[in-house]
Amino acid sequence: MKRLILIFLTLFLFADDRDYYKKEIHLPKDLSFLDLNSTQKKLLTKLLLEHRKKLKELHDEEEEWEEGLKVDFIKDDFDKDDFIEKNLEFKKKIVEVEANFFEKIHSILNKKQRKKFIEYIEEWEIE
Repeated sequence: MKRLILIFLTLFLFADDRDYYKKEIHLPKDLSFLDLNSTQKKLLTKLLLEHRKKLKELHDEEEEWEEGLKVDFIKDDFDKDDFIEKNLEFKKKIVEVEANFFEKIHSILNKKQRKKFIEYIEEWEIE
């Protein structure tokens, strides 16, 4: 009985579809599944380096904003309107960076690659 189960499992593993394997085994923020050509790789590498720099800047700005919030929160009066305004300004910057990033990726990828990319787009959204 053990041999029969082992044979069945072995056949099942070898009968597995390669596309299914590619789709299910995916590392976060990995673009190798897109089958990029050399020009696309160069453009995306440059774009990703620029995006990483912008994300670092946003992170630093967020930390500054949080430090300012700590100082403001200790005061006797809390300026709710100022808090909302600063928070919305920061979130607008995040949306702009994200929109620019997706616009550039869109222009680099072809239609088939975009369909593949969209399956993992959540990995690239700024949190």
